[in-house]
Amino acid sequence: MVVNHNMAAIGQSRQLRYNVKKMEDSSKKLSSGYKIITANDDAVGLQITETMRHQIKGLNKASRNAQDGISMLQTADAALQETQDVLDRMVELTTQAANDTNTEADRDAIKDEIDQLNKEVDRIAYTTNFNQQYMLAAGTPQADPGYFKIQTGALAGQSVTIRFVNAGKENLGVDKVDVSSHAKAAESIKTVQDAIEKAALWRDDFGGQLEQLEHATRNTDNTSENTQSAESLRRDTDMNMELVLHSTNRILVNASQSILAQYNNDAKAVLEVLK
Repeated sequence: MVVNHNMAAIGQSRQLRYNVKKMEDSSKKLSSGYKIITANDDAVGLQITETMRHQIKGLNKASRNAQDGISMLQTADAALQETQDVLDRMVELTTQAANDTNTEADRDAIKDEIDQLNKEVDRIAYTTNFNQQYMLAAGTPQADPGYFKIQTGALAGQSVTIRFVNAGKENLGVDKVDVSSHAKAAESIKTVQDAIEKAALWRDDFGGQLEQLEHATRNTDNTSENTQSAESLRRDTDMNMELVLHSTNRILVNASQSILAQYNNDAKAVLEVLK
């Protein structure tokens, strides 16, 4: 045995430092829940999972964007439903006015109600909005530029365009309704029916876009969930396995400390003999 260079103790000290480092790494993984904490744990894995994390955040935000778009379309559809209800009443009034049993006073009363209904058509068209987006007032300054883009994915170009419509009385043509005579009232019946059909086509377009956004939302949510699952497999700690490794490393540290103490005691014993 040598005293100046106790190689056994030096070697065991090195092994002890290695075992302590392994136990510390294991403790960090258990306390954080991640097996990749810093780049030296797994440089490639860290790069891949960070990219996944950025994509997941983008996908989750895109899903919320699509939900906002769905809410906007539902608002527009509900408003057009009210417009159609108003137009249905106009059909009744123009049909009534087409009957020559009406007196002039009757026709004036019908005209007054139609005028009020036209004002309601405009009120719905030019005041309905979702977060200051006037979906039924296309062509007016408040609805500029006349469309709304919804980002439905985490990458550029993954968007849906929703185009606004103008549901005012002039665009529907019901501002020209005239019930002053049988012939004009009969023509007005067709005018109002055409307006109803036009509003129905707009609702059909909004319904198709609504369905598109619902599919986009489900697809985005599925992609986000699967990406998060892949990120978890690469980055999250397997707690059961890590607990076993932590216990093993702790045993090795204790054993290394015990053996190192023994080697140091052997050297001290030699010094005691030399006294």
